[in-house]
Amino acid sequence: MKVSARLRWRLLVVPRVLLAAAVLARAVVRVGLTRRRPQPPRLPPTGADPVGAAIADARPVSRFPGEPLDAADLRGLVSVGEWEVEDGAAHNTVVGLDDEVASYADLAEDGLADALADQPGIDAVEHIDRETLLVRSALSLPDVHAAAVRALLGVNRSPRRTPRLRPLAPAVLAALADGVAGVLSRHGFDGPHWTEFRRSLDGEGLTQVVRLCDGVGHHNDDGTVVRAFVRVTVEVVEPAPTGEVPVLAVSYDRTPATVEGITRVLVSQVLPLCASTASRAAVVDRWVAGLPWHVPDRPRREAADIARRWGFPGHARDLR
Repeated sequence: MKVSARLRWRLLVVPRVLLAAAVLARAVVRVGLTRRRPQPPRLPPTGADPVGAAIADARPVSRFPGEPLDAADLRGLVSVGEWEVEDGAAHNTVVGLDDEVASYADLAEDGLADALADQPGIDAVEHIDRETLLVRSALSLPDVHAAAVRALLGVNRSPRRTPRLRPLAPAVLAALADGVAGVLSRHGFDGPHWTEFRRSLDGEGLTQVVRLCDGVGHHNDDGTVVRAFVRVTVEVVEPAPTGEVPVLAVSYDRTPATVEGITRVLVSQVLPLCASTASRAAVVDRWVAGLPWHVPDRPRREAADIARRWGFPGHARDLR
């Protein structure tokens, strides 16, 4: 016998509350018993002053005309420290850069992270913000410090221009839409209308809309584009005097900007979502099924107003 979403969430609310309490109690116990994980062992320093060796005889050139630089200043402008290792953490060291490091390199464009990753003994680098890098290495902290200084001095003389993140050309998005049109047309979607596909839900007064938008990629100076992504959005819209009003909206960000990548997301996520929201009853059931924890797609009060207007008073009452 099928149980409605309205009844189902009421039947499950008490067990869910008990489960949440049990999970919370277990977490409290684990926090009390868990000890801080020890840092992975590090190699001994390679010398008495690895940083001194890195800056010896260095002659940096300022990015700003008329500003003299002293490589000895890098001892204080670059800092290193332990980064606490947690389960699944990829890094154990943090490298900090002072504002004045901008005189040596453009931290966003000159490829400092790649230059540091190429240093011996450095296993991985992530440039998490302009003045902070996370590093995985078994080197001693003085040797990581020296590696960061050498990398900075290297890009000071020979910047490694990184591809610039820019929007994809409209023609690229249109070509991608053409490439996936067959998949969507087999499921009743018309299009592409530029980069948009539409499917009317007969008898429901609703339309499903799939779009490719917000395409971005890293553009090289030679015109090639790497690491490109698009955002695939799904909307269920309802006609209104002022146009179309979204009832449901879901997006799949950072979808690879290839026909294969977009097709994979369409088949595995977008089309199943469209199949499960192909009627007004299915949409309001989706909202109520998330209770009591979460109502997807819409603010809860808006979802209640829509359910009431559509003739689902019980759902509207539950969503209030």
